[in-house]
Amino acid sequence: MPDAPPPDPADHAEDFAHRHADRLDEYAALRMEELGIPEHLHGAPDFEADGRWRAFIAHNRTGGRLTSGITVNSGCLNPGLLNGQKGVRVFAKACLRDRIDAIIAHEYEEDRTGSHEGAIEGRSEDRASDYRGS
Repeated sequence: MPDAPPPDPADHAEDFAHRHADRLDEYAALRMEELGIPEHLHGAPDFEADGRWRAFIAHNRTGGRLTSGITVNSGCLNPGLLNGQKGVRVFAKACLRDRIDAIIAHEYEEDRTGSHEGAIEGRSEDRASDYRGS
């Protein structure tokens, strides 16, 4: 019988992310491509680990990050990621694909506007369908 998952949702999300990092990395890169994110933003080096280029970084917990490119992280697996923030109920109930799409769209908007605040004001999470072409 496998070990019980950690009781804390963020710890549980990170534990799952580490166990499935390769598949999540592949999926995050595929979603970036399908959303029409420019190729030069598909991932970034993970300098906190082995320095390899990744679209998904298991050990981070913020949902996503913009450095030299966009990365998604274990925060996408945590339904409580946005606790205390606008959008918490929608994010908590969203399927994984929609959470990942919202994170990618938000990070893309950060790149486009030059700031986190600009991405929030642009309501990029509501515009994920714009990137899908839906």
